[in-house]
Amino acid sequence: MKILSILLVVLLLGSLACAQSQKHSQTLDNLQKAYQAEANASRRYEMFAKKAAEENHKQIAHLFQAVSRSESVHMQNHKRAIEAMGGTPAKIKYEEVEVETTRDNLEEPIKGEKQETEALYPEFVKIAKQEKASQAEKSFTYAMQAEAQHEELFKDALKNLGKNKKQDYYVSSLTGSTIATDPGKPAPKPEHKGEEFMRIEYGALSKAARLD
Repeated sequence: MKILSILLVVLLLGSLACAQSQKHSQTLDNLQKAYQAEANASRRYEMFAKKAAEENHKQIAHLFQAVSRSESVHMQNHKRAIEAMGGTPAKIKYEEVEVETTRDNLEEPIKGEKQETEALYPEFVKIAKQEKASQAEKSFTYAMQAEAQHEELFKDALKNLGKNKKQDYYVSSLTGSTIATDPGKPAPKPEHKGEEFMRIEYGALSKAARLD
């Protein structure tokens, strides 16, 4: 009887563990997808920055570098969320990147950032809430908010292509929030505990494609 009771307890614990795993499986899968996407985005924007510099669009090259750093922050947030859920970040598979003119390299990301802001990340946030995966929910939310900023920054850069005014860029070390300021202005004030805004130096190779 005692042995039977032990077996029942073991089976029950196993079932609970399995249920917990299943409960978070969709969010964990979404984190893996987002982790891969952000890693590729960070690398892609570094390549776009190089092209913009070659075409003498220095300010846009600077913007691409800032956004690349922001995407790398999201990538690391997703990685930590995966690990917090007991998962292992999958090996990054870098996609082939077609680098075109700076105008083209601005137009395409505007569509992509919009899709992430309005469809992809809202769905990921919704599922994470349902599954009570709080760290994943926070990571997705930070990314979603920053992608909306990127969309506006790219739109402005495209609208003023060829006459882009000089700006500094700051990226939050916690959320990836990307802020443009007039040159020499102080860094934005942190809104979260432990947050720090990093000033992105033009021409400095970001760590984006090396964080994996």
